[in-house]
Amino acid sequence: MEMPLEEQLVKLKEILAALRSTSFWDSLPILDETRDGDAIERHENDLPGLKNVKMNIQKEIEIIETHLAMESKEKPLASLSTNSTYYFALWNECLKAPRPITALGRTFPIPDGARKVEKNGRLSNGNVKVDIVADGGNIWLRVNTTKESRLLAEFRGIEAFSYDSDEESDEDNPTLEGETTQGKRPRLPLERYLENTVYETGHMLSLAAEEFSVSNGFVPHIHMRLTRLEPSVEDERIQYTIDKLSALNVSVHRGQNNATFEATSQQSVTNYMLHNINLDLSLLIALVTDITHSPLPATIEDADILFRPQTERSWKRQLEKHPLLSEDALEHCRALVEQTKDEMEYGMVERIWTRLQEIQGNSRPTFWTTEEARGRFLAIIEKIGGPDELRRSRALFREDKEAENDFWLDSRIPAHQRPNFVPIHILDTGSSIEPVSQLQHPFHQQVVTTCQSILKRPVRPEAKNDDPSKVIPAPVRFAARLSAHTIQSLLLGAERNMVTLTSNKTSIRSLLREMRGYALPAERDISLQAGPTVPWALWIVEPRSLSQGMRNDFTSV
Repeated sequence: MEMPLEEQLVKLKEILAALRSTSFWDSLPILDETRDGDAIERHENDLPGLKNVKMNIQKEIEIIETHLAMESKEKPLASLSTNSTYYFALWNECLKAPRPITALGRTFPIPDGARKVEKNGRLSNGNVKVDIVADGGNIWLRVNTTKESRLLAEFRGIEAFSYDSDEESDEDNPTLEGETTQGKRPRLPLERYLENTVYETGHMLSLAAEEFSVSNGFVPHIHMRLTRLEPSVEDERIQYTIDKLSALNVSVHRGQNNATFEATSQQSVTNYMLHNINLDLSLLIALVTDITHSPLPATIEDADILFRPQTERSWKRQLEKHPLLSEDALEHCRALVEQTKDEMEYGMVERIWTRLQEIQGNSRPTFWTTEEARGRFLAIIEKIGGPDELRRSRALFREDKEAENDFWLDSRIPAHQRPNFVPIHILDTGSSIEPVSQLQHPFHQQVVTTCQSILKRPVRPEAKNDDPSKVIPAPVRFAARLSAHTIQSLLLGAERNMVTLTSNKTSIRSLLREMRGYALPAERDISLQAGPTVPWALWIVEPRSLSQGMRNDFTSV
């Protein structure tokens, strides 16, 4: 029995409100201390396909509202057929689907040889739609709202076009609309009944999954939810269809997958700092750069002329004076000037030291990094760092008594505001701090799952570089702004209940885009497990680049 339009309208509005909620992004334990505070791009964080779902639900709401408004004016109208049943089923599957969900309504190609020839002689569309891509891409979910009566009508159509004249005619043993076929014997070989839409859909999904595996290295698990086909229906032809789909690794589920969801108000949460702090490559560079330690310019004007080539408001005039200068060189100098101005306003080390005072129990902070981050960091410093930057980089990982003095030598940072960076410990397999079984906050587990999923992907091909002087290997990338060493740093830190400190806002944005599927409401709201106090998981500060060799007053030895 169809739900009354008034009830459909209420439920559709509830679903749309939940899909539009930003509570996930508002509750993230991310300490964003960048100048603009815009690491979380709420306006760009719609899951692929979610925008279309929200638009279609909104249209469905408007259609029902218009129909009910016309009915209230006592104008005779035909009964309204809606798509609400599909959206209710899609909503239930979203609530229960394994996280992370990576897309809604995504189409996947099928092999050209599997495309059917339509009645007009053209090949059919070579794509098949997956309603929900879940579990980081490992699970494909397809919702099917075909009624039992519709499927029986398809069976009758198959029989009507057969030429088995020795079988009973439709007049001898009719099957009327709405009639079930409990105990009715098939008239044709069961194989003939596979020409139904349920089987064809499952078959196309299976072919698309095989095609997908060629370039992605794994075959997704396919699930079909037949919401209007109850498990109690006993028909040999339907069961044969399901058995054949199972043989194609398509799991078929009959009946509604009812889920419960209650919108919860955002609870007040207090964040606190962890004493184990994971530093990525960008932060290691920021710790040793000359901008962080050298005396600051007295005025903004002095900062503008601190680095060579001198920057001017008009890049065009600068290029006219120095035609051999590339725009990249000018842009780099401009970035150094902006970093210096930011340091003049509020120093990075001072900012870190202030936050470390929030550590509970007055625990001494411990700093960590990965072996790969250390290797890349030292290689970069050896190639382009200045002598003071090189000295600081070598002191960072030493454990002798003089290491700390060597690191802070000639630094402008007051002695009472110097965090105990030295020595930085190595965070890898076999280190003294291993992954924990119980993470302190669900976001840590979400980061772990997302990073593990990214690391399983095929790597992005890199341009070859035959320059023999290139001593720093190109990073392995999975996307334009996600390198393997960055993902590995985030993964190892999250696995150990650490806060990861970074100045790479672009990579954090890319990571959060990968995590958009967690923003969808779930039947089991894991954010409620966190409690009133939540540790910071990610800590983002403004970047600092190596700069000593670019200073106008620098003289190489």
